[in-house]
Amino acid sequence: MANKRPLLPGVSAAANAPAVIVQSRKVIRRARIRAILRDIFDVLLLVAVDWFFIRWPRAHVPLLDRHESVLVLLGVNVALLSYVCLARAVPRWRARRVASTWSFTERARFFTPPRR
Repeated sequence: MANKRPLLPGVSAAANAPAVIVQSRKVIRRARIRAILRDIFDVLLLVAVDWFFIRWPRAHVPLLDRHESVLVLLGVNVALLSYVCLARAVPRWRARRVASTWSFTERARFFTPPRR
């Protein structure tokens, strides 16, 4: 059984390198820049609303007094900042969890820098 015949004549057991059709580095870089700009805009908007609330003591949410409005604003601050942090961390954690199931050769191929 040491000498196995291939199923099809002319088929080699050596694997061919996949042909690169699309260079996704530019697309990924553009998406990351867009996400960073969106996060910066969200945080700047949050800072502007906070500044407005601090500078104008009569500002409040309708049907709430000043103290309750500040508590609502604090909750929105915490929610937005946690969203910004988790939107970046959760996909990274999921990718690591998926990558932990890969074989050593798949990890080496994925994590080695590309040849130019």
